[in-house]
Amino acid sequence: MRRSPPPSLRNWLLVLGILCAVGSAHAGAPGAPFDPTHYWTYQIINPVPEPQPIFAADQFFRTGVPLTVERRERLLNWVQKNNSPVVDTLLHYTWWNVLEKLPVNRTVIVTNQFGSSRVQVLNLEFLLAPALKNQTAPVLPLKNHYLCYRATGFPAPAAAYDLRDEWRVDTQQPQAMQFLCAPCMKQHLGITYPVVDTVTHLAVFPIAPVSETFVPYIQDQFMTLQQLVYQYPLEYLFVPSEKTDLPTDTKKDTWGRLKLMYR
Repeated sequence: MRRSPPPSLRNWLLVLGILCAVGSAHAGAPGAPFDPTHYWTYQIINPVPEPQPIFAADQFFRTGVPLTVERRERLLNWVQKNNSPVVDTLLHYTWWNVLEKLPVNRTVIVTNQFGSSRVQVLNLEFLLAPALKNQTAPVLPLKNHYLCYRATGFPAPAAAYDLRDEWRVDTQQPQAMQFLCAPCMKQHLGITYPVVDTVTHLAVFPIAPVSETFVPYIQDQFMTLQQLVYQYPLEYLFVPSEKTDLPTDTKKDTWGRLKLMYR
């Protein structure tokens, strides 16, 4: 006759099951997609203020925070770095300033084609929203939103790189990393935009290109408007990256070991 486990063991197994489920949800499925597309920025000349409230959650603010996006400041155009692949040439991003510069103060490991470094994540700075350029669509593509944080600790790469989009060609040597962008869930006007790709982060490196002026028609979930854009220092190169959390200290008891295993 099979005996049931004692109540204390049943409780322990229940906790273990819950933590396993949470850990799996945050870790992402094995073989999760990694998007190799790079982006570089074009400043928007005379951006139009359009303050709007949103609610967002990511790995730094897991329970979510109310935020205010203030204005669309830059267009992120896909770019080939030394002929790197571009998965979707229709997908662009817009850079929206966030008024609430919330502190984070976390240390993580960031890994990309430039190497791997310990990075100190300091505070929230801006939001990236999926966008179309010179295209119109009733529904925008379901892609990641990103919350982007001021960050320090990743040194400048030692080489310069050839950069090419459909507008221009340039050669730039990035400076030390300045921001880290993490996938986020975003709610706006009653619509929830989930995280699509939990793996791909974006490390942001300053560059100094100079271009002529372009007048694209830019559509995102906040605004559809034709705007003047150009490149002039300071601009930024967004490099696809992976992020790893550093292990945290835990008490030497069962509950502490479980939290460490399934964080």
